[in-house]
Amino acid sequence: MPQISVTKTDIEKEWRPLTEQESTIIPGLSSKAWIRIVAKLPDVYESGIAEDVIKDVMVSMIIRVLKNPDSARIISESIDDSTDSRTLDAAIASGEMYVSADELAMLTPAPVVPFYGMYVLGLGG
Repeated sequence: MPQISVTKTDIEKEWRPLTEQESTIIPGLSSKAWIRIVAKLPDVYESGIAEDVIKDVMVSMIIRVLKNPDSARIISESIDDSTDSRTLDAAIASGEMYVSADELAMLTPAPVVPFYGMYVLGLGG
């Protein structure tokens, strides 16, 4: 099974320009994202899901990690006498790479329902 990967350009299209340091870890994060997807859905490559959809999920997974590499839950910034604090969303605060439930649904092919068969139609009573 071929490995799908995302590039620095794929991530920058969705988020922001990456620093040089962030750019150097993209190949490793891309490989890690692919491994996590295949661990959840071993047949994802053969399932007929478009490669662009798979890449979109991988980009989202990588951006979650890049947004909070230190896994901080609260970020405080002080300027002179003013302090600004904010609590990060749980998905970002974890700093972990994972496939979310919504992303998993995007990668799961719809079940095939046959259009033939025997049906019973109740006509009242």
